[in-house]
Amino acid sequence: MLLLLNINSVVAKESVHIAVASNFKAPLEQLLKQAPFYNNIDIKISAGASGVLYSQIIHGAPFDIFLSADAKRPEQLSEQGLIVNGSLKTYATGKLALWQPETHSDNPYIAIANPRLSPYGEAAEYYNNHYLKTGLTFVLANNITQAFQFVDSANARLGIVALATLKAANQLQPNNKYEAYTLIPETQYPAIIQQAVILKSTDNLALSNKIMNYLLSIKVQTQIAEFGYKKD
Repeated sequence: MLLLLNINSVVAKESVHIAVASNFKAPLEQLLKQAPFYNNIDIKISAGASGVLYSQIIHGAPFDIFLSADAKRPEQLSEQGLIVNGSLKTYATGKLALWQPETHSDNPYIAIANPRLSPYGEAAEYYNNHYLKTGLTFVLANNITQAFQFVDSANARLGIVALATLKAANQLQPNNKYEAYTLIPETQYPAIIQQAVILKSTDNLALSNKIMNYLLSIKVQTQIAEFGYKKD
């Protein structure tokens, strides 16, 4: 009887499934581990290009929160009636960097994220076409993290990548090559406004609201800027 009572006293943790644009995966994981509620909940994170995650959502993927790398796809979800009213919020504004760790390489490739799938790829393509105008051949990555990986593995000479990705890599494994970048002026590419929504299909609205409020708090917003995003 005592054993039975002990078993019945175990309360299952609340759970939430977050779909996040790949550029924000590392910051999100770090921020959530600092959250006061982290040890009391189960969090599943699925990362990828915003366009891919959006497609999964409209086809019924069981996400609770969507942290996109743009404003377009969250707004489309709102127009389709797939989000909780009033939940659409801007949580970050991305920054681009031109990264060339090997200055003497004769590699003919420049890596960017696929503009059809990634807001960072759209911005990178715009910058290249209007300002950089390099004669290098594009190699298109599935997302901005993979674009970084192409350069990191020397499969591309340079890349137009997220500043946050470089900062995260340097924090994980300090190396001078992750500091061999040029920050691209924000006036030279379309603003990368990253918005978040709570999906109407969520099974845990209260927990989703708690996480959203945490990410939008002043303290966390200051940390997000330190991770390589624009400070408002």
